[in-house]
Amino acid sequence: MKDTDSQDDIFYKEIMAKSRLDLPFSDFEDNIMNQIENKILHQNTFSKEIKLSWVFFIAGSVFGIIISLILPKLQESIMGIQPANFAIFFQIVFTSLLFTQIDTLLKLSKKMKSN
Repeated sequence: MKDTDSQDDIFYKEIMAKSRLDLPFSDFEDNIMNQIENKILHQNTFSKEIKLSWVFFIAGSVFGIIISLILPKLQESIMGIQPANFAIFFQIVFTSLLFTQIDTLLKLSKKMKSN
């Protein structure tokens, strides 16, 4: 019985020795671990930036809505433009920016959740 055990041990040692992979570079393992750590740090930073982007997006949207409500009520012209015309121009620009930015933020948020 001991003879078979020792033969099995020798066999397994030989198999394990053959299965060992040689690394391409001496610091290969360190480089891979650094890349993994950097990716984790990047994801955490990306998450914080997305949250901050949402905060500023909401703040800008509220500010834009307030300006949209105030502009038509002005009595004096702005840079020689009637307040009603200026308000329409502002609202068009505001809604265009609002929809493009919300689309971008939603895509980034979805990408962040999928990673």
